[in-house]
Amino acid sequence: MKLTQRDLAHIWHPLTQHQTARAPVGIVKASGSVLIDEHGNSYIDGIASWYTAMFGHCNPYITQAMTKQMQTLDFVMFSGFTHEPAIELSEKLVAILPPNQQKVFFNDNGSTAVEAAIKMAIQYYHNKSQKRDTLIAFEDGFHGDTFGAMSASGLSSYNGPFEDFLLKVKRIPTPQDHNLEEVLALLTTILEQNSCAGFIFEPLVQGAAGMKFHSAKGLDALIAKCKAHDVLCIADEIMTGFGKTGTNFAVEQLQHTPRYYVPK
Repeated sequence: MKLTQRDLAHIWHPLTQHQTARAPVGIVKASGSVLIDEHGNSYIDGIASWYTAMFGHCNPYITQAMTKQMQTLDFVMFSGFTHEPAIELSEKLVAILPPNQQKVFFNDNGSTAVEAAIKMAIQYYHNKSQKRDTLIAFEDGFHGDTFGAMSASGLSSYNGPFEDFLLKVKRIPTPQDHNLEEVLALLTTILEQNSCAGFIFEPLVQGAAGMKFHSAKGLDALIAKCKAHDVLCIADEIMTGFGKTGTNFAVEQLQHTPRYYVPK
């Protein structure tokens, strides 16, 4: 029985309407940017499997390092324990992040990374005895599929059945050269009329919306406005981070850096 047939018996896939979607392609091998299916057909993985395989599939350096580590320590729960690989990785990440970033919270996927950042923003104000219940996000943004991340996302095709259960979010258009004053005015109104905990955004380019770019100058102005109102800024760099926009992180192209980062 082919992989596709076996798959259909037991697996639900993410972001898939199974009544209308075509059967998934059964992949048996990958190398570099190429995927090979069970029939021997080759495919170029043009989006690096949702931005996660940016050094190529089956990269020899990575697979050798993983094999070596698995022979020493495969896994230990991170609550109450720590280990050298995690500490070393955090040190190397902080070294390339903007200077106002000093702590790392590890997650295993983009949605939970965003979820953790949103929870941190809300808890930050809770710890200060402030109830802030509103997030600010861009129209047509995408931040993930868990509830907080889904709340921040503006693509209704993903959120439809859950709209009544999501967090409170106020949306603004992405800043362009022609609409910056209008967007700033809208943001000011939102900040003045709501108890805002955080502004979450994909810096410079929105991925799931169709690779839509926006103004670095405009984003700078929005971040500055949020900081002036003591609203935390969360840069969702799951798609843009680690060199994909020409710098290690997209916000390095801004004057104002966020207080929270979400690198995957």
